[in-house]
Amino acid sequence: MQLEEVQNLIALYALDLLDESERCIVEEAIASNPQLQTELANFQLAASAIAYSAPPTSIAANLKARLFERIAPQKREPDLTYVNTLRQQAVNVNWQPYAPLPGLEVGTLYVDREKQEVAYFVRAEAGLQFPTHYHVGNEEMILLEGDLIVDRKTYTEGAVICSEPNSSHQPSTVNGCLLFLRSSLEDAIVD
Repeated sequence: MQLEEVQNLIALYALDLLDESERCIVEEAIASNPQLQTELANFQLAASAIAYSAPPTSIAANLKARLFERIAPQKREPDLTYVNTLRQQAVNVNWQPYAPLPGLEVGTLYVDREKQEVAYFVRAEAGLQFPTHYHVGNEEMILLEGDLIVDRKTYTEGAVICSEPNSSHQPSTVNGCLLFLRSSLEDAIVD
């Protein structure tokens, strides 16, 4: 490649706009020509000053709010078809009182020992506070009826509440609730 062609590529090199083969050509030419090294240094200096040469402009007053709105998780509408299917399954499980806590019943849907996972339903009376429990793995709760308070946030019918591994909480209900839960068999009651 002729010197004039390399000189034309040096400005693009300074802006990092060349493909790999063009970059190699420019780098080989610069390594053997001190004049091209100086030219590249001048272009790099000019390129770094571009951002500071633009006139100051004020940003929109609501820019921060708009950005957070765009990156915030989208609120999902509850899938009431799935909620109704789970409600029907809850009718057919074998409900057992949870002996350590009056007002709480549990109905197991399935136990998967290979995955160390259990899926079950929980029915709680009004005013009940669940025991604090620790999650070894992910927990998914779907509120089928009533209300549930988890970490000071109140959830209603159709809400999906997920807890991550190595977390703990102590939910409660004001008016009573029916829950579907999928969780690890290794979860533990803390108190």
